[in-house]
Amino acid sequence: MNDAGKSPSNEPHNQGPPARAIVALLTIIGLACILGYFFLMKLVSISREEDCLLAHRRDCAPIEVPTGR
Repeated sequence: MNDAGKSPSNEPHNQGPPARAIVALLTIIGLACILGYFFLMKLVSISREEDCLLAHRRDCAPIEVPTGR
């Protein structure tokens, strides 16, 4: 049984996704991680301020020192 019409060179090669798609996906994942980190830090800051206020402390807000110009 010889497959005369088929040869290994006629088969399509599975090369996977193009490099641009991989770079785009990694960029999107990286940006999502960075934005997630900043969002998490904001939630931590809000949580600390709420804990301070619920403890009935008066010095919860950060004090901004004006620059001497």
